[in-house]
Order: sequence, then structure tokens, then C-alpha cells
Amino acid sequence: MKKNIVWLASYPKSGNTWCRIFLSNYLNKTDEPSNINKLEIGGIFSSRQIIEENTAYDISELTANECDELRNFAFSKWAENHEENAFLKTHDAYLLLPNGENMFPIESTKAAICFVRNPLDVAVSFANHMATTPEKAAEKMCDSEFCLAASIKKYNQQVRQRLLSWSGHINSWTIQKEFPVLVVRYEDMLENPNNSFKSILDFLNIPFDSEKFIKAIVNSSFEKIKNTEKQIGFKEKPAKCNSFFNVGKSGYYKNILSQESINKIINEHSAVMKKYNYLSPSGDLMI
Repeated sequence: MKKNIVWLASYPKSGNTWCRIFLSNYLNKTDEPSNINKLEIGGIFSSRQIIEENTAYDISELTANECDELRNFAFSKWAENHEENAFLKTHDAYLLLPNGENMFPIESTKAAICFVRNPLDVAVSFANHMATTPEKAAEKMCDSEFCLAASIKKYNQQVRQRLLSWSGHINSWTIQKEFPVLVVRYEDMLENPNNSFKSILDFLNIPFDSEKFIKAIVNSSFEKIKNTEKQIGFKEKPAKCNSFFNVGKSGYYKNILSQESINKIINEHSAVMKKYNYLSPSGDLMI
């Protein structure tokens, strides 16, 4: 069995899609920028289509737990049709099934990249994404039972994704010992994209080509992909969301998030915020 799956794991709005666009630009075979609506860079672990294509099941009548039981087999089979570095995006926390078995196909897994962003900025960006208030987004980020795509509609294109809380999600990926994980901070991607994206290529042992790299960095800049979304749209944008690529700044929460929500997030997530330098050891905000 191939060990070729590379998980691109993140709590939503933490740089996952930005990295996928960079990888698509770097790994494509032409000099043209990748079409953001046709990213040939793997799939998503919650894809109903991939599950059904690789199991021959119509999952419309299955429960969320039953769908989870199929995912290990489905994505192991999916990976067999890919060569090295079969990228899979996921917002799922790294969790076991209720019976103790792995939901994630670790036998097919090479590594994971875990994207981390200041949760105060995540709250603002996630609120835009879900067309809700920053206060409600902050509440969801503190909910250890929070899920995406959890409705019981039969024909959802994605299956339920159990996120846990913001810190629970990050801990689930970074504490496990089944495969190596590279943690990449969104803020570092903003401040020095060359270093951040180069570290990803090095981690995955992807050969470095300086000319291709420079082009990929330029074609993947936040402003460029934001302008592209304005021109042609972005199919991954939720219907009620104004724009998928919204602000893309660090510390933007200061203009929007209430002090009550700031306190709530800090109180809930202080340990992980300190670990990734969003809070100082004494509890002062670093960003």
C-alpha cells in the first residue's frame, strides 16, 4: 500500500486554500496561473463523490457515523490512483471512530501540514464565511462538539466534519504520533511567504525550482487571488458569503471583535495561543 496521502489540515479560514493554490501553481506543468476553480491538487476528505466512487455506496441513506466508517477504505482506495503526494484537504479533527478504529487511513498517510491562525482573526473571517456574527463564530470556536455539514439533508455534497473547538482541533493533529506533521502559521505565510512555502516543499521532499517557485509565489499572492475571485468567482465560496478571500490581514480582529468575544476566546484557548505565540507566557496578546 502506498504511503502517499498528505493531509492539508486546518480549522476553517486558516490558510488551507491559499496553500492549495500555491501548490497547484508550483506543481502544474504550464507557466499559466492555475485556475482557482479548477485546482488539480487532490480532493477533500469530506467529499461525498470520492466516498461513493470508491465504495460503490449511495450514502444518502446512511447516518453520519456510518459515512465516517467508510472514509478510511474510500480514501485508501482513492490514494492508490495517485502517485507521490496525494493531497487531501480536511477540516476534520484527527479523531478515532467510536469503535476505536482509525477514521483516517494512516496506512496510506505520508505526512500532514497543519495550518494555524490567530483564533481572534479566525473568528472574524469565519463569521464572514458562515454569514453570521463574529460573536456567534467565537461561540462555535469554543464548542467541543462543533461540526460542519451536519444537516440531515440526503444529498449534501460533503459529509459531516467534526471540528471540535479551535484548540481541540489543533491539538488533535499536532499531538498524534502516527505520522509527521509540519505546523505552518498563517501569519508567517503573510509576513514571509517565501520561507513558509519553501518549508512546505522541503518537508515533503518536493524538488525546488527557483524560477517555478517565484512564479508560484506571485500567482498565489492573496491580492491576486482575491482579485481573481472578484472577476470569475470562486466555486468553494458559500452562497451567503460575500467573498471567500476576504481581508487576509493579521490583527484585523481589533477593528471588529467585541472585548467580550476576545476574552471568551482567550479564556478558552490560552494554552494553545501561548504555544503558537499569539499570547505571551504572561497572557498578553502578541498580535
